[in-house]
Amino acid sequence: MTNYPLANFSGSCGESSTRGQPNSVTCDRGMQPNEAAAIDGNTDLSTCMIANGGAKVYGITLTGSPGIYDYVVNVDAQGPSGFGSGSMYLAFTDQSGDTYYLSIYSSSRSVHTVRYNSQQPAIVKMWWSDYSFDV
Repeated sequence: MTNYPLANFSGSCGESSTRGQPNSVTCDRGMQPNEAAAIDGNTDLSTCMIANGGAKVYGITLTGSPGIYDYVVNVDAQGPSGFGSGSMYLAFTDQSGDTYYLSIYSSSRSVHTVRYNSQQPAIVKMWWSDYSFDV
C-alpha cells in the first residue's frame, strides 16, 4: 500500500471457520498513525489473514484523516467469491480498548476503510473470521 514504517503483529494465521472464534494477531506497542501492519515480519498479509471463498487481506495501514474522524484504518482486501459465500469479517482494537468492525463482501480487490476518533488510536489487536463476531 505504501512504504510506511512497520508495526509487527504476531498470533494465529489462517482461516477462522468456527463461529464465535475469530483469529487474531497482536502488537504490544500498537500500529501508530502512518504505519503499516506486518505479521511475523511479513508485509504481505494475504498468507495469514484469509477467509472462505478466496477472501484475503493484502495490507493494512493506519493514517490520519482530516474532517469528522481523526484516524483511518485502510484495508487492501478482497471478499469471498461464489454464490452465497458471505463476507470476511474484521475488527480492530485500539489502545483505549475500543473495537471497530468491517465486513468485506466484494470479491474485487480494493481498499476498504474504517474511520474513527480516539485518544489512544494505535491498533493493538486485529481479528478476522468467516462469520460475524463481537469482541
